Amino acid sequence: MAELDEFDLDIVDEDIDKKNKVEKRIKDLSDKVRITSEERDELKGLLVESEKAKEAAFKERDFHSSFADATAKYPGANEYKDTIKDKVLSGYSVEDATVAVLASEGKLVMPEPAAEPEPSPAGGSAVNQPPAGEKKLDEMTLEEKREAVLEAERKGEITT
Repeated sequence: MAELDEFDLDIVDEDIDKKNKVEKRIKDLSDKVRITSEERDELKGLLVESEKAKEAAFKERDFHSSFADATAKYPGANEYKDTIKDKVLSGYSVEDATVAVLASEGKLVMPEPAAEPEPSPAGGSAVNQPPAGEKKLDEMTLEEKREAVLEAERKGEITT
């Protein structure tokens, strides 16, 4: 029986070793999955940060290119450049941010609208000449007199 007991113990030891190896392998694989997942999440976070930084750089570039127009249109905007810039970076357009900041500071001076040209009393761009019959003979030029005679001939008022 002593032999049998030793043999049984060897089998039991082998089974325990196999189970320990399987458990160790499962633990190693679980650790690898966890580490891979953490790396993926970290990379995803870095990508999101990179996109935000790129978008902020684009907004800042657009701000600087458009701010000169806003300062020309709204006097006093230059004094609040940093505040306006913060609003633009948070999503406002340059003009909206400028108006909002200047209005809240009580410094908003509305630009005067472009003056529209006076409407022509004649009603358009065509030259309106009065009819030849309304002018007196001494007020007419030689060309107007000639036109009046030709028109009278066409109407049959005079014959040659």
